[in-house]
This record gives sequence, structure tokens and C-alpha cells, in this order.
Amino acid sequence: MNLKFNVNGPPGFCVDYIQALQRVDSGLLFKGLDEALPLTRIESDLAAERIDLFFALMKTRERVARFGFVETPALYNVRHRVAVRADDAVNVQGFDDIRALGGNGIILATRATGCESFLAEQPGLTVDAGATDDLRNLRKLLSGRGRFFYHADVTLRHCIEAEGAQARVRILPAVFHADSQLLAHAPGLAPERLARVVAAMRTLELSGAAARLRTAYGLT
Repeated sequence: MNLKFNVNGPPGFCVDYIQALQRVDSGLLFKGLDEALPLTRIESDLAAERIDLFFALMKTRERVARFGFVETPALYNVRHRVAVRADDAVNVQGFDDIRALGGNGIILATRATGCESFLAEQPGLTVDAGATDDLRNLRKLLSGRGRFFYHADVTLRHCIEAEGAQARVRILPAVFHADSQLLAHAPGLAPERLARVVAAMRTLELSGAAARLRTAYGLT
């Protein structure tokens, strides 16, 4: 099967997860891990059935209209949080606190992500979703072109570490939303092919292998 995985997630997790699936069922043959594409391209290819599977994606109304999701088991769970510059003393507990900041509360979001879709449903926020790359948004935050960078906690941590910005950026403790990263599939994928993948995923859950893998990557 043709597939892609989420290169913006924890480095190595999805590859290790896929390899674990193949150890459970050696008949599962995947290809496509050697090419990284923009998320918008991956969604387009998935909807057009040029690829069969995508590890891993947040479920949104827009995406459900284009392709399918396997909700159980989830690959891992995420919490939506915000990163701010380390020298900014701001401390918000929720969206109301950000709204109260007015023009001083610009939120950076990465275009075409589930986080951007969720923010679009929240009234009264000033959102800048011009960047299509997470690291670009982090750099925009550091340069003062936004006050908050909103994303899944695991992605924020990965970006900060990749940029070597641990001393310049902090992630606030407030959780704005909880969600799961799921397996997405092409709308016309044969049910028996999908069922075989899901069966292997459930075996990983029952054996505890999936939980051990999540723990190894600091996930839940």
C-alpha cells in the first residue's frame, strides 16, 4: 500500500510504528516512506486516492468530507498549547485571556493543520496562518511577528528542540484542546485491506507494544 507519515510529529515514531505493524503481519507491504511532501499535497493525494494511508492526522470536518479515519486505536494523543518567547511574561489560561489582549494577542498557526481548523472555529481571535511550515512559525514568534504559536504540544517541543531555542521559548501550561492523531485512509481503499492494517494496530495495542512505543517517544 502507498502511504505517508507525519514528518512533523516526533521524529521516528511513525516509522517505528509502521515497522512494528509489519512485525505483527509480515504480509503488510508499505511504500512511500522515503518521500516527504507538504501536508496540503498529502491531503490532496489521499483524497484523490494516489496514496492509501497517512500516519498520522487530526480529524476535522473538512478532512472527513474528503477521506476516512480510523478512530480506534488512535496512534497517540496530543494537547493543544501555545509557545511564547521566554522574555514575554504573558500567562494565559484560555482563549478569553487571549481575546482580551486584542491586537497584542496574535496567534501563529500552521496552515492546513488540524490546529488551524480548530482555531478557525473560535470567535474573536486574531490568527496568522500564513506559514505552511512549523519551523517558520517558530522563527516568526522569535522575531516578534506573533505573540503565541499554537500547535500540538509534541510538535511545539520538536520544533523548539530542532531550532535549538529551548532558552528562548517556553510552552505555557494551559491546555486549550485535546485531540488524537489518527490513521487516515483514502475513501475508496478496499475494506479488507484497511481491516488488515487495523487488525495489526489492535494487536499492537493488546500486546502493550504500542504503549511502550509511545512511552519511548514521550507520548500518551
